[in-house]
Amino acid sequence: MKRLLYLLPLLLTGLLSSCTDVVPVELPDPEPQLAVEGNITDQPGPYTIRLTKTGAYFNGEELPAVRGAELLLADNEGHAETLRETAPGLYQTQTMQGKIGNSYVLTIRAEGQEYRAATEIKRIPHIDGLTQRTKSGEAGWEDGRYAFYNGPELPGVGDYYRFKIWINGALQNDPDDLTVRADDMVDGRYIGDIELNGEPLQPGDSVRVQLLSLPQDYFHFLNEMYGQINNVGLFSTPPANVRSNVVNVNAAGPKAVGYFAGTAVRSARLIIQP
Repeated sequence: MKRLLYLLPLLLTGLLSSCTDVVPVELPDPEPQLAVEGNITDQPGPYTIRLTKTGAYFNGEELPAVRGAELLLADNEGHAETLRETAPGLYQTQTMQGKIGNSYVLTIRAEGQEYRAATEIKRIPHIDGLTQRTKSGEAGWEDGRYAFYNGPELPGVGDYYRFKIWINGALQNDPDDLTVRADDMVDGRYIGDIELNGEPLQPGDSVRVQLLSLPQDYFHFLNEMYGQINNVGLFSTPPANVRSNVVNVNAAGPKAVGYFAGTAVRSARLIIQP
């Protein structure tokens, strides 16, 4: 009986494998769309906008640059500037300066179409600083040195943030490192002891953090990006389109993807001590 139970899974495996046919599926290539990537901040420029065309998901080739486009950036104070193409598909400002509280409209004329993207630069709190602490024998933590963020959160619900972290000059850019937060649960409170590294640091290591304020729609865009990037595994959901603030002025014209965002930026740095 035991021998029969042992052989049964092997027989089933053989039957299943012998009944499996490989069916080639040809997926149609999607129509290429304009892809926009860029931002304006309250820090000194120049600010760069990258224009490419989308490609087939499994193609693996570099996305083609959109050359010869006309880009105009204007703010609510009457300033306007035509961006200069500095490399294939890369367009830069020369004089425009981002400012907290201002709104901006980017107009793109490319391949016979006109697109517009509107954004704003929201307020941002200061960073008090980064601190280090040594953990030993704490459940869930590997013994060693860790860096922590400390700073206030502004009173009034409706602020959105992104944290970008560099360790020894390398941006932490894995899928799980896209960190965005809303202030609805911490409005007006002091935000202290937010751990910045998952693995222990060594003396002499450097940690740099950027805090970016986000418009609400850009916060949702990044959240949707995070969901799609991490949508893997047995229970993953079908891929969905991520929102974009780049709109074709002709509603019947081809759509665009990507985002042009306004952000304010604050930074802090720490060198790990023995």
